[in-house]
Amino acid sequence: MTNEFILNLENKLQGIGTRLKELHFDAPTYSLHKIIDEFTDEFREYEDALMENAQALWGFIKPGDLNPELPTDMEFEALLENIRGLLVGIKKESKDSMMWTGIINLTDDFFTTVNKYIYLTKIIKKNGGND
Repeated sequence: MTNEFILNLENKLQGIGTRLKELHFDAPTYSLHKIIDEFTDEFREYEDALMENAQALWGFIKPGDLNPELPTDMEFEALLENIRGLLVGIKKESKDSMMWTGIINLTDDFFTTVNKYIYLTKIIKKNGGND
């Protein structure tokens, strides 16, 4: 793949996927366990669509190209905020280039998804994690 930004982004997304599974397995309540699981499904769909779009533009990722980068976040809400920051970075990198239209549309939609899960996480905290 010729786009270094996208390749680095995919390394971060792969690491986030791993951290999501760790957080899912370690969730202290059933409700948090459930929403992490639901979010992970939506996250993987976004990642897959994003990378398929990117490969149509800049070429294929080959075996050995990826080097997943684990985030330092150890709580779900902090990880979601980190993801939101990555989405902002995608928008900035695109510089309103028409070539990025599909990626930006996917990212705009996923931004709403991330905000929804931040909201749901805050509800769980507000209720003291009571399921």
